[in-house]
Amino acid sequence: MLGCALASAIVLAVPAAAQDAPDDAPVSQLAFDAAAAWDEFEQQLRGRYAYIDRDDIDVDTQLEWSRAIAAKAPDKRSLRRIMHRTALTFMDPHLIVGPLDDDDYAIVMTAADLDARFHDGGAMIVDVRRGSPAFDAGIRPGDEVLSIDGKPSPSAARAPFGEVLPDPTAEQLHYGLTLAVNGRRMGGRMLEVRSAKGQTRPVELASTRDWANSLRERELVDLSFVGPAGDVAVLAPLNSLGNNATITAFDAAMKEAIGAGARAIILDMRETPSGGNTEVARSIIGHFTSEVKPYQMHRIPAFEREFTVPRQFVEYVFPREPYFDGPVVVLHGRWTGSMGEGIVIGMDAAAGATTIGSNMGDLLGGLWNQQLKLSDARLELGGEALFHVDGTPREDYVAAIPIEPASTAADGSDPAIAEALRVLGER
Repeated sequence: MLGCALASAIVLAVPAAAQDAPDDAPVSQLAFDAAAAWDEFEQQLRGRYAYIDRDDIDVDTQLEWSRAIAAKAPDKRSLRRIMHRTALTFMDPHLIVGPLDDDDYAIVMTAADLDARFHDGGAMIVDVRRGSPAFDAGIRPGDEVLSIDGKPSPSAARAPFGEVLPDPTAEQLHYGLTLAVNGRRMGGRMLEVRSAKGQTRPVELASTRDWANSLRERELVDLSFVGPAGDVAVLAPLNSLGNNATITAFDAAMKEAIGAGARAIILDMRETPSGGNTEVARSIIGHFTSEVKPYQMHRIPAFEREFTVPRQFVEYVFPREPYFDGPVVVLHGRWTGSMGEGIVIGMDAAAGATTIGSNMGDLLGGLWNQQLKLSDARLELGGEALFHVDGTPREDYVAAIPIEPASTAADGSDPAIAEALRVLGER
């Protein structure tokens, strides 16, 4: 992401315990000071995280609670776990404290095949990633998860936060439930599921991390044709937005689609959970605009916090051959993450495409990375707040045609493709 190169420009205070150490003493040889190590983490979080100021959680109270627990951490591994669980309370898949252990929960939405929420007292499946272990096992939106690895779903939803979150909000419980149903980084999951028809069954699922890793050998961009006449091209980047080879792969797919006489294009962004870079994003959007257009706005709060001088800028896309001037529909859903989300709002802003989908992955901001010296932990966070060019925060974007679910319907069919064909048929 763009913000990674800017991270080195931010210089924040070093905790006093580190300042008092002898100049020639390696950090790794110093006596572990949990309080100082927590302070280093919190200073970075407060100084650099673009989304620290928010109204959906009480940040000060949360950090004060976690700080008291962290001060008692006996070692760096235990402290890293406390910091990571604290990060989870922000409900932001871009906010991670690693390196992760095998028994940490899988990262959503990259290593996830289920989206879940509590509704009317039940832990309900909202969407299912197509082609995933959960999809193949017959789990569908509308199913209720009664238990996860033997724990009732309400208890399982609290488990990812551990001791750092004694009183979660409703939204935090939704997030915890999605983490819980997707399981740990290593090992399988055992769910007790009740279908919409009232049938209850146990479902044993493989690790989503192992399955997600197995997808790396896919083609960068998939091209297919749908519709009664087979003249609607579907171009789907397959979680490849961080690979610059996707630029030429998408160029080739566009040439093939136009050469085959496509009357309309569906840009399917529903399988991009792991983000990517802006070069790939701008190259894709450029095929759908005939003039230079703004596609996304960036704001970097860290500069204003340190220097009192705001920094905000707009990024532009340039036309790219081959240009397609026919109808364009963009699909998105819970497995549209980070740069995938940027392409969706960019296709809306720069190309005037019709967007169809549900809430996206909500990976907040442009990703920055920081090594924490006192805990040997790695902090990943959204250092840049990102917006549609109309000022709407990227995470608040709503499709022109909202649908839910967006990946898998209750009968197993593809609801977004069906809606796109309906929209294109009306033109």
